[in-house]
Amino acid sequence: MAQVTNNSDRTPIGLPNGVLVAPQQTVEVKGWDKVKGHKVIAYYLKHGILTVEGESQKAPSGGDDKDELLAKLKALGIDAGKNSGIESLQKRLAEAEAKAKEDAIAKLKEKGIEVGDDVTLEELQAELAKHP
Repeated sequence: MAQVTNNSDRTPIGLPNGVLVAPQQTVEVKGWDKVKGHKVIAYYLKHGILTVEGESQKAPSGGDDKDELLAKLKALGIDAGKNSGIESLQKRLAEAEAKAKEDAIAKLKEKGIEVGDDVTLEELQAELAKHP
């Protein structure tokens, strides 16, 4: 089960499955795999308004299925075709996550906030949400 945090200071966020996440609160969300692909939720994730911990992890062999890869790419603002192969999607996702991480680090540095290269994209997005 995923732990979803609303990083907003004022606005509660209603998820498509009916769960309401109050500002600065974290809730457990059942069926997150279905919810995270929603266009608005993907936008919130991309911009750090929502952050997620404890997503169900796949086997260490990197066994992301195609739907998960497409949802992750969509959350990063990339619309990949459903006819793309898994290897191609994995490559595009790695490139998109690296670019998003670089962009987030650059934005934080512009705001005078120094961060190391060892932080995750989710941590960077959460930090950006704290400093609009």
